[in-house]
Amino acid sequence: MKEFNWSKATKPPLEEYFPADKLDRARYATFLSRLLAQEGFDKSRPDDEQKKNYVLNLNAEWGAGKTYFLKRWSRELIVDFPVVYIDAWQQDYSDDPFLTVIAGIIKQLQRQAKFNITIPKSAVSMFKAVAPAIAQGLTKKISGIDLDELHTLLFSDEEIEDDQKQNSNKLTGSDFSPAVKALAQNLIKDHEAKNKSVEVIKAKLADWVNKFEEQEGKSLPIFIFIDELDRCRPSYAVEMLETIKHIFDVKGIVFVVATDTEQLQHTIKSIYGEGFDAKIYLGRFFNSRYSLKRPVLKDFLSVQSDTTKFESAYLKSRKIEILPRTETPETALANISVVLDAFQVPPRTAIQITERITAIIVNLPSGKKVDVLVLAVLFCIYEKDHSLYEEIISGRFKRTKLTQKSDTQNIKLSDYLSEEILPVDLERDVIFFIDSKLYSKEPNCIINRYKDTKKVIKLKHYIEYFFCQIFVVETSLVFAGFGNTQGRKLTELEQAEKELRECNDSPQYEVAKSLIRYIYVKDAHNKITKEQYRDFIELSSPLDYMGDS
Repeated sequence: MKEFNWSKATKPPLEEYFPADKLDRARYATFLSRLLAQEGFDKSRPDDEQKKNYVLNLNAEWGAGKTYFLKRWSRELIVDFPVVYIDAWQQDYSDDPFLTVIAGIIKQLQRQAKFNITIPKSAVSMFKAVAPAIAQGLTKKISGIDLDELHTLLFSDEEIEDDQKQNSNKLTGSDFSPAVKALAQNLIKDHEAKNKSVEVIKAKLADWVNKFEEQEGKSLPIFIFIDELDRCRPSYAVEMLETIKHIFDVKGIVFVVATDTEQLQHTIKSIYGEGFDAKIYLGRFFNSRYSLKRPVLKDFLSVQSDTTKFESAYLKSRKIEILPRTETPETALANISVVLDAFQVPPRTAIQITERITAIIVNLPSGKKVDVLVLAVLFCIYEKDHSLYEEIISGRFKRTKLTQKSDTQNIKLSDYLSEEILPVDLERDVIFFIDSKLYSKEPNCIINRYKDTKKVIKLKHYIEYFFCQIFVVETSLVFAGFGNTQGRKLTELEQAEKELRECNDSPQYEVAKSLIRYIYVKDAHNKITKEQYRDFIELSSPLDYMGDS
């Protein structure tokens, strides 16, 4: 089995389009291909054990790229193996998962086989019959027929002892209504016919497996991918699993069923009740489960988000500014991901927050500006602790603690937030790009010393010196001090420039902090008020990302 390389996008129209693999999934596809190929067909095993049926549950949470992974993986495999890809969600309008699967198999294998792929109509037609309601337990009555009465006629309790049976008041055949008797006879006939149809279909599938084994250019096993099962109607999802388990358990066929398994367990419980052990129940259907790990958030956002709204050309055309300035949209999203990671938001929430930030940028009037990292911090707090958000956004934040001397001491907002964030995340870098074109017309502007350079600041410093300054004055951008012998008080900009000149020989983080502080004052980012940020958050927070339709 070759190593898959998905580092580049594919080239339509010669092949189906897939973007470059930014989540590093190709190596997982290679690993699983080798594993499943051997599980499904291994000539080193005894003759009667070479072919096996195998069902893998590919588990990944929302946003981990299951569909991209399955589609691109299936396109790689189809070069050497018979492959079928079925989107269960697109087909769940059908009442019969069997028809969904068998139709997908026939249609797609016909294009790959050098032999005839057909099933007798009589075998397929049986599955169009309405399933007996008594087996589903969904309703008490059908067309006036008592299902409990029908159940008594059709089924006996094998576990009742003979003496108990003799003493029971069991109904005899003459006690049932003609309608119940007629329906019972039809159900028995349908059941027998359906069993015969299953045997015919399994025989056909086994025959196709054998013919593909002989077909030049194709190897076994047959791979069948089932995608989006967790998005289907609960009853349909369960019936699909039952169908795969009991009808398509043919040796030489490998199934890969992609789900958000936690979500699928909720689906199962919606049918059988909250006390039902859905984990054990699902274990009946799968030989193994393979869980794709959560993607790195910055890569995930670059795949899932509208990067165009962070492009410098777009911002320039709209005459709007966002801070931090970056050279590429990917860097802007990486900065946002630093904040989202720090607050440990799940992927779905990360997308929602990024979508809201994008909506705010789109709605900015010409000439306006916003700090997207301030927005990101606010949104995280809004999602994780709404009461804390209300305190911060209104400037009413107050927390105290007792000192060792039993004195009451105020806790700074920056310290309080830092306690909620892992130390390793507080030390992560946020990147700023110093664009010389913005200040080139001011030859004496101190920023020109740093033109076209990247500066990094630690997240903990950004929260303390920039975020907290907007909502609770802890360290001021309105600097104290006097700048000359006449005692004239320095302006904010003069004081920021003075601090920047004096930190030339300081560590890079101190230089970056002073430089960003200077830019904040010079470009009036410090004039954006907490009331404006409240409007940004409350206008966009009702926007919930629901996923691709």
